[in-house]
Amino acid sequence: MKPKLGDTILALRIIAAVIVLWLISWDELEQIIRLLSPGCVALAVSLEFSAFLIWALKWKFLVAKLEKVTFTTIFLGLMAGNFFSTNEIRARTLGGFGRARFLQRVVHNRAFAECYATIAVDQTGNNFIFSLLVIFSMLNVFLFLNIPWWLSIIMEVVALIIFLLALAAFISRRKINETAVVRFLRPKLQRIYDFSIFKFIRDRFDTYITFEDTIVSSIAKFAKTYKEILTDRGVLTRDIGLSVVMYALIYAKDGVLIRGAGYDISVPHLIVALSIIFWVNSVVPVPKGLGFKELVMTGVYTMVGVPITVAAIVALMHRAIYLFFVVVVAYLAVVLLRISNRGSNRCSD
Repeated sequence: MKPKLGDTILALRIIAAVIVLWLISWDELEQIIRLLSPGCVALAVSLEFSAFLIWALKWKFLVAKLEKVTFTTIFLGLMAGNFFSTNEIRARTLGGFGRARFLQRVVHNRAFAECYATIAVDQTGNNFIFSLLVIFSMLNVFLFLNIPWWLSIIMEVVALIIFLLALAAFISRRKINETAVVRFLRPKLQRIYDFSIFKFIRDRFDTYITFEDTIVSSIAKFAKTYKEILTDRGVLTRDIGLSVVMYALIYAKDGVLIRGAGYDISVPHLIVALSIIFWVNSVVPVPKGLGFKELVMTGVYTMVGVPITVAAIVALMHRAIYLFFVVVVAYLAVVLLRISNRGSNRCSD
């Protein structure tokens, strides 16, 4: 009997977790725990919470281009949308369909494509700032760390691709042409509709004409909203500025934990380490859950000089704080939204 993929991943996850724990020097652990005061941990938690608040504020300003929505509603929707994502950078730079569906229920007479456009702009700003952090980190790795030449070339190519994609997103903000996109997709829509594996599409749309009209109108609405937001210089500047603040808070959290554990890490080394950690966990298909991500964090932190025991403890605390917000707080947000939806439905009845 062949082992299932889930069982294999679970076994590898356990092995990775054991390696992380094995790396910890238990003689040093007691001393580090004494150094990590409750105030230090509380500050790290506060910085993480502040980063989520800034992210919610950032999205609120973008949503205001469609309709005024309260900050509390936006924050709950943001946390609920992140409930199923345990990857920090993917949550901020990819996906977002759950958030778009939530926003569509909150605003009035707005299509899903228009709601998703606000999230796409939010992710564009986050991607732009993160790409600059990654490029800075890559340059530091090339100049100051002794790595194999082939790895250097790979990282240079990836860094260049990330920068070009981020740059293209902003250059294209004045050149978005939904007609060209539709012209590119139209010949393929018929094949998609007729493809046997996509029977659910034919079940939902009675005719191909209905399917095509829905896709074309959605693209047009998305492009129109996306272009309107990105061509507003004030909104764009504010969005980029808030992205900078959000990442500063995220990085400061780990800086507080590392220094609280007794190691005085420099700001450049902190930026390099966390940027590479986030980048690796985003581009490499690392399974979710305890073990893998902590092992990556421990390895990268030791690469910039952090003692291995401190690196392992900070990695575990970093993940614990983040998971507290995207699991516990996010679940509470989902519950509150369901209760409020039931209340509004009763009022409408």
